[in-house]
Amino acid sequence: MLLGGLLCLSIVLAPRSSLAGPYSLSAHGDSLAGVRRDVDGLASPGPYVTGNCAHCHEQHASMGGSEPQPVNSGPSPFALFAPGFVTAVKEKPYQQADLFCFYCHASPGSYQSGLLENFDYSHVFGGYAGGPTSIFEAFNQPLGGVNASYHNLYDIWSYAQKFPGFGASSPPCDACHNVHRARRNKAYPQDPAYTAISRPTEHESLWGDVDGERMTNYSGAYQAPLHFGSRTTYEPGGTSESVADGSKVPDYNTFCLDCHKEKIYSTSLRRDVVAIEWKLSGGDQLGTGDKHGANAYTVGIQMKKPYDELVMPPGGYLLSCLDCHEAHGSPSAFLVRRSVNGEILGGTLAQARDGKSWAYLCGRCHQDDYHVGGSTDINQVNRWRTVHHGGGSGANVDVPYQVQGQQGMSCGECHELSPGPQPIGCGYCHNHGSYCNGTNPGTLPNGKVIPAPIDGFRRTF
Repeated sequence: MLLGGLLCLSIVLAPRSSLAGPYSLSAHGDSLAGVRRDVDGLASPGPYVTGNCAHCHEQHASMGGSEPQPVNSGPSPFALFAPGFVTAVKEKPYQQADLFCFYCHASPGSYQSGLLENFDYSHVFGGYAGGPTSIFEAFNQPLGGVNASYHNLYDIWSYAQKFPGFGASSPPCDACHNVHRARRNKAYPQDPAYTAISRPTEHESLWGDVDGERMTNYSGAYQAPLHFGSRTTYEPGGTSESVADGSKVPDYNTFCLDCHKEKIYSTSLRRDVVAIEWKLSGGDQLGTGDKHGANAYTVGIQMKKPYDELVMPPGGYLLSCLDCHEAHGSPSAFLVRRSVNGEILGGTLAQARDGKSWAYLCGRCHQDDYHVGGSTDINQVNRWRTVHHGGGSGANVDVPYQVQGQQGMSCGECHELSPGPQPIGCGYCHNHGSYCNGTNPGTLPNGKVIPAPIDGFRRTF
């Protein structure tokens, strides 16, 4: 009997889970809230207690599932009750059977006994209610929305083959989560010891659970954004100002750059996703990093709280990737969050570079003409003349383009003039890795060319 039990255990845990570690401390192994597969309405707790391995790993169809099929004339690598990932599925909409993790992380339709809800980052850590109620829904939201975005599972699976321990049978989720270690961060949003992530390059340990793996790594340059609807509490989860220094936030930048430091092809977008340089300084020149990262702003900027210049450190603040982005999916383009810095986005951010929707994100932290000038004119909301051309109350500190005539230029050289100077879409100049000089970002759809700024060259993100 003992030998048979050991044989089953070796099959269930092979090939890499022998290094899995403290499973009983994980979200899946928790004896009260862990995995508990509901099969055919079987009364709780069923043949296995909550948290038992057999809720995911099928032993001779003992939970009513199907016997795991051999793979390449050998045993099933993980003996899961369903395939880890259907690699033929290249894009959403995803079905529950496309990814093993969706069998439980879907609501409704979860195999988990009892209610299982997983909200997005804006909800759990930012305090903005609503949004998707499951991981499955987060990846599929909204099915009819042309600007909705998601982390393409096939692209993750394909790229992650380079990481230790990740193989052809691994579900894409394994690239960012060690399912035997991931903890219930949603229940403890202010305690990073309950982190759910493991770096792709360091899969056998959690990331963010110890000092040295948090946003405090950046020498005081990180300031947590405001919690939703508040001017006195901060992310994650409504912490006080005294701990808004990143001490409760995993170093998401280092985590995300395990992949995003390189150019990656996006099957969904039909193009490469740019490589991100988040940690280099150097100012306004080629080869430097983004200014929302470690690079410094130019001269001065007009910000909303908590990033206003009264408290801003020299060079400005460095942001966390998840201050602006979701991890799984978003109703906006580029995985942009539903709320940022304590405010709703104000509209759907579109992929198209023209139009004014990108400012729905920018305006959560940067002051538009309405805020800069102390205006009561509602027409100044989401208008950005001051920051680009000067004017307003005390706003002439960092102007890349002066008013008409001061550079020997007329408004019509850049702007459409009917029925008046029309705004240029934010996306033509502002995105990861972007800069502006006499030839870049280049020609607009109307044939006009964005000229060089006053000082010849600007990093513009």
